[in-house]
Amino acid sequence: MNRRSPPWGAIEAFIVAARTGGFRDAAEKLGLSPSAFSRRIQALEEHIGVQLFDRSGPSPQLTAAGRRYLLRLEPGYQALRAATEWMAPDPTHRPLRVGISQSLAISWLLPRLHRFQAREPGIELILQTRSGDIDLVGGAADVGVLFGDGKWRHLVSEPLMAVTAEVVCAERLAYDLPPPGGKEDLPRHRLLEAVYPANQWRDWFQWAGQPSWSGQERLRFDSLQVLYEAAARGLGVALGVRPLVNPFLESGRLAVAFPGPWSIPGHYHIATAPGRRHDRAVQVFWQWLKEEAGLPENA
Repeated sequence: MNRRSPPWGAIEAFIVAARTGGFRDAAEKLGLSPSAFSRRIQALEEHIGVQLFDRSGPSPQLTAAGRRYLLRLEPGYQALRAATEWMAPDPTHRPLRVGISQSLAISWLLPRLHRFQAREPGIELILQTRSGDIDLVGGAADVGVLFGDGKWRHLVSEPLMAVTAEVVCAERLAYDLPPPGGKEDLPRHRLLEAVYPANQWRDWFQWAGQPSWSGQERLRFDSLQVLYEAAARGLGVALGVRPLVNPFLESGRLAVAFPGPWSIPGHYHIATAPGRRHDRAVQVFWQWLKEEAGLPENA
């Protein structure tokens, strides 16, 4: 295989086509003719020696190899774009990129965001809620809200808020059992569990002094919002992480099954790369987040 890097134009064409789902629309986005765009994709496939798109159907579809390539390639592509935009001649007018998990954005940030917009109308925000690590060092985001112990060697961070969890469920379950009245009732129930952070139920049972049951029925989700939606529909019992579960509790769609909040090790932190800590937009947003962490949602 040729060890030289593929042409940048071919990489960009591949990523845009994968996102768009069609060569014609992708070509228009890049200002290319369909034939010129197709030649870029062919050049990339010849360069790496792998077919990236299946062209047998009405519209090109990523092959299994194409999906793997996109998964590896896209984070670097985003970092390169972010670094290039960061070098703009007038950085004061650049939007502030905020990296935050989808669950925290939906449950905590969005209900408060109107206050920031009213106070700082000159700062445009781009919320980046993709799953996975938030790339602050590479420049994909300017400031982020991260969960952990704060010991990130290449970042500047400050604790924002602690995290607790309680056993929650719908008032009426979709199977023939009443909601659990205590931890001793949990073995009879289906447990809803997040893929990440992993092992929360195991850690909760250990904290509660209750043995976990390896054979117990479980449903797993890669999104906490989907997990809580499943719990609200009565599909099982969940660990409701505050503040992420707050909207479901406040609306009455979920209720705390029995007392006993569990303090999850770690905090949400505000974080940024050291070189950006003194940018005005970062400073303003940083301070606003700290203020909001001490306010109720409807303040």
